[in-house]
Amino acid sequence: MINRVIFVIITFVMLSCQKPVDIALEKKKIQAQIDLVEQAHYNKDAIQFFEPNTDQWYDVRNGIIQLIDKSERIPTTQKYLDNMDFHEMIQHNDPVIQISDDATMASYLGSAMIKGVLDKSPILWVVSWQSVLKKANGEWKIISTANTEGNTKVTAKVLLDHIRKKMGILENNDLSSIYAYAKCRGPERSFETLILSNEKNGRMEQIYGEQHMLLKHGEETSWTFNLSQKSGEDKINDETAMFIKGHELHWLSFWPEHRYTDPIFKGISKFNDKTAFQIEFKDVFDRPIQFYYSFDSYLPLGFVLVTNTNGDKVNVTYDSWESMDNLKIFKKAVFKQENDIFEYDFIDVKVNELRNQDFESKTGLIK
Repeated sequence: MINRVIFVIITFVMLSCQKPVDIALEKKKIQAQIDLVEQAHYNKDAIQFFEPNTDQWYDVRNGIIQLIDKSERIPTTQKYLDNMDFHEMIQHNDPVIQISDDATMASYLGSAMIKGVLDKSPILWVVSWQSVLKKANGEWKIISTANTEGNTKVTAKVLLDHIRKKMGILENNDLSSIYAYAKCRGPERSFETLILSNEKNGRMEQIYGEQHMLLKHGEETSWTFNLSQKSGEDKINDETAMFIKGHELHWLSFWPEHRYTDPIFKGISKFNDKTAFQIEFKDVFDRPIQFYYSFDSYLPLGFVLVTNTNGDKVNVTYDSWESMDNLKIFKKAVFKQENDIFEYDFIDVKVNELRNQDFESKTGLIK
């Protein structure tokens, strides 16, 4: 009995003398190991790529589990790195690191959007993964990794969120409204257009020849009013609503999701001879609308929409970008429909200055 008491006392003393685990420090050590993988892409170094891993580890993907031998994987990975021009790895969620109480086991959850050129072809991957790490000889090493790749819907969402950040939108309330006045030129005459937009409403005013029209769509009210004739309609059909939305160019450059549905990533293609990310939306008639974004800068290049059941298309191009209140704003747009070209020069663009009543006004705002 005395020996047992002595053993318990000694054990208690030994445990009480152990230094508490510095969780913050251990997380930094784990993150440093994970960072080696990103650095290896830039350095084109397969040995560095697998430096965080044990000599053998379990790989979980595509519904199977494989035991991977580092010495066998290095040559194929080196070939991949040699053929990969790695542009950037962008985290779209903060990593989640969990460590056991005794700091011998840990889990790392990461997610990233990876952009580069592989075998001379531009690529974009949205990935997430979980690595399990074990501490051996004072160093964290990966003993298993599970990988997933985002589908076309997830990729579209992640890409659109990143595009908005590149354009200056850090929080949803960074942009509450846009006022955009343009002097326009068409194949027959010059005209003027004013577009007001917020999340739930769009108002289009246009002076074309002797006609001065107002058109408005919204969550609560939609109407048209002919200022020249002092008459209008209290309701609009879906085609008219689509016509207004298709002219809300600035709002569409930031928030196409507010006007169209079901975005999916269609891959990397060309728009006006520029390499572009392509995202497809659907309008209320289930017609496709293709939006294009620069592969280099992420800025919107324009979009192509189908206007009727015959499949007629309108190509809209954004141009002349400027910075305004930390936001990226274009000052010119071109509509092309078959051989007809309409040029919009936006000479007055304002952000976050509109009131709700401005959208309901049936008084002309173009002076």
